[in-house]
Amino acid sequence: MLRKKGIWLLLWISAFHVELFSQAEVVFSQPGGFYNESFALSLGCTDWERQIRYTTNGNTPTANSTLYEAPLFLDEHLYSTSDIYTLPIAPVLEPYEPDSVRHAIVIRAAAFDDEGRRITEVVTNTYFIHSLGCDHHGLAVVSVCADSLSLFDYDTGIFVPGALFNPDYPDWTGNYYEHGIEWERLANVEFYLPQGEHVNQQCGLRTHGNRARKAYAKGMKLYAREEYGKKRFKGHFFETTQIESFKHLVLKPFSTLWPWTGVQDYVANRMAMGLGLEASNSRPVVVYLNGEYWGIYFLQEKLDDRYLEDHFDIEPEKCNILCGNGFDGKNWDWILEEESGDCSQFLQLLDWLEDADLSDSANYDYVSSVIDIDNFIDYQILETFIANADWPANNMRCWQAGDNKWRFMFFDGDDALLKQDFDVFGNACYVLNDRWNTGGKSTLLFRRLLENNDFKIKFRERIYDLCDSNLQFESVSSIFESIVTTIAPEIPNQVHRFGNPLDYYSWDLGVSRVRGFLQERVGNYIDAYEAYEPGKIHDYQSNTNDFVIYPNPTEDVVYIKMLDGRSREMRFVLWDAMGHVILSEKRYLPACQEIVLGSGLPSGVYFVKSGPHVHRFVKF
Repeated sequence: MLRKKGIWLLLWISAFHVELFSQAEVVFSQPGGFYNESFALSLGCTDWERQIRYTTNGNTPTANSTLYEAPLFLDEHLYSTSDIYTLPIAPVLEPYEPDSVRHAIVIRAAAFDDEGRRITEVVTNTYFIHSLGCDHHGLAVVSVCADSLSLFDYDTGIFVPGALFNPDYPDWTGNYYEHGIEWERLANVEFYLPQGEHVNQQCGLRTHGNRARKAYAKGMKLYAREEYGKKRFKGHFFETTQIESFKHLVLKPFSTLWPWTGVQDYVANRMAMGLGLEASNSRPVVVYLNGEYWGIYFLQEKLDDRYLEDHFDIEPEKCNILCGNGFDGKNWDWILEEESGDCSQFLQLLDWLEDADLSDSANYDYVSSVIDIDNFIDYQILETFIANADWPANNMRCWQAGDNKWRFMFFDGDDALLKQDFDVFGNACYVLNDRWNTGGKSTLLFRRLLENNDFKIKFRERIYDLCDSNLQFESVSSIFESIVTTIAPEIPNQVHRFGNPLDYYSWDLGVSRVRGFLQERVGNYIDAYEAYEPGKIHDYQSNTNDFVIYPNPTEDVVYIKMLDGRSREMRFVLWDAMGHVILSEKRYLPACQEIVLGSGLPSGVYFVKSGPHVHRFVKF
């Protein structure tokens, strides 16, 4: 009911605006975009008797905003002075804060009558002046502007912990975790693409993701609505598709990937598309928020009913989409949510599978009539090949429409392409419900299908077929090397803005780790498959306690950071090349932060062990 009321309110506001603002408009002498040098910008109004007022901090102009009286010379004096980068928008005790941030120049202008009423739409343009330091190395740029109260108000701001934050439950509470249209805010978004294309429109803005909501670099969802001015975002946003009209888009932060390489999810999505799986088209961009540099993001399609409309020409109201989440912040269990439509058929199938014997060909034929088996096989192979440690209980999505069979979407490869020794088949077939990323309910369909000999033969043949083609490093390397080369020049700016990665060296170390995974994966994956025994109750060693050491080699101290971004107490053992134990102690590792280990060590080779993981480093 609240959602319907919210939509009707937006429609009423839209109709009122059309009537009020139909007679005049503000015009800029130059559109927003990339410029080599500063210049004088002129503003005008088609109703020349009206006053023009403007802002430079991203806020909507009011009758009290600065009066436009003469051309504006676009230089540093027009930078926003709000310093929103200093605001406490994440629940950490000692947040990383840069000494300064880069700026673009944002001008938002509107005309007002003599009584102070706004009589035009707000026009927004963002200017990136190369001589002032706006060089983004060929990356597309997205500028998001929204009123400060919409983002940072204690009660209603969607970017802050705010009124809904519980300090006793910090990881899953806060304003930024709220959902629905009641937590959608009006924003203006501009897309500046390297080929010169420019998209500029109002839209709805919400937060996006799990840990990306509480981070300083917020995940964002963008909604095109007629009541905001345009029904869709129209532009050639992605080089990997011919689709140029989108209802919903996502801005995914660079910092959601572990380690902070910025490449795993992008590469995994491209691999999924190569197998014909539904996955997000994506591209790296630089984001500015209210004129302040906000780092590297990935602009993506949103995997929802509108995605299916765009790709399969299916009416949104006829789409059934089911999502699986392994952890809701309280319960270690498989949480299934109907995102769209009626998913009762799939849920009933899961209930039936609890006691079904799929070695019986009639039962297998029934499952095959409901599930797209070929799609499911490719989906399982991809998820296990990339060693996705945040699956299958989490990040599962499947969909169906009309008389079609259920198909699986690839969603979220943040925690993938890293752990070569991860027992992926043990994880995909785990039977208990005591792990955050897997469990008997989420693995039920795969385990039951493995009872059928026809399925096992088809699964095996497909593994060897793909390992000899699409999954070979030679097939994936061009995707991987291209994205690494594309974002590498922007990494220092990302480092300065958010402190993640810690430095260029640690980013390059993470990239090398992913490259090594891809180079060696086919052989290791086939070995893992051959060693797996279907039907056996498998436990497995989760590698979520893995850590990274940097810099390596080092001239001073070394730092340790967890790869999964979770706080924990762990025992570390440090010894030298002669086997002498230097320390053995428990240390507390805060989420997303590093600790110092081994200060004051003499030159030499050292080893650090925690749980099953051993890392080597060199001290000069």
